[in-house]
Amino acid sequence: MKILHIGYQGKLGTRLSNELTNRKIETIKFEGDALNYQNLLTQAQGVDIIVSTVGANSVEDFETIAKNVIKIATDLNIRVLWSGGAATLIQKDGTRIADLDINTFPEELKGWIPAVYGHAKVLDLFKASPINWTFMSPALDFQDIEPIGDVKVMKTDEALYNSQNNSFASYISGAKALADELENPRYLNSRFTIVEEG
Repeated sequence: MKILHIGYQGKLGTRLSNELTNRKIETIKFEGDALNYQNLLTQAQGVDIIVSTVGANSVEDFETIAKNVIKIATDLNIRVLWSGGAATLIQKDGTRIADLDINTFPEELKGWIPAVYGHAKVLDLFKASPINWTFMSPALDFQDIEPIGDVKVMKTDEALYNSQNNSFASYISGAKALADELENPRYLNSRFTIVEEG
């Protein structure tokens, strides 16, 4: 199994990169701009899976990257594993953050707009595509700290909550869940999420 990892430089990407190394999974770390189709195509040659922990500066950039990945995955018959989209999970009150009007998004949280609405677009693109894809949406509270407890993984569109009524997971647990799915796919053409007990 050979992986192309897009977004290895970020916090989750670094954790996943370490996990892949520990598991001795052959990995190409994508270099350059994933908005550049030809660059992405060149580095995807000969790989079995594209895994993305990528960030982007705009909703449109997320869409472009996803469309590039989908075209390449279709043409080269490559499986895709994408991480993101906690805001698309249904919360306990039945709402989704991604359904908020982008024009009235809270001012203090506007830095999250690309991720909130971008990953929602990506998920829709995957659902409409012919590729073999999996989407891991982390817990609503996703932090770069040490794990606080056991991890629950489930195929669902609803956020998972622990016994303290928190939807929480660490990046380390997210990285392990992604690596597990790479090695033993259980959620093909679907979305799963995680929560840590704590």
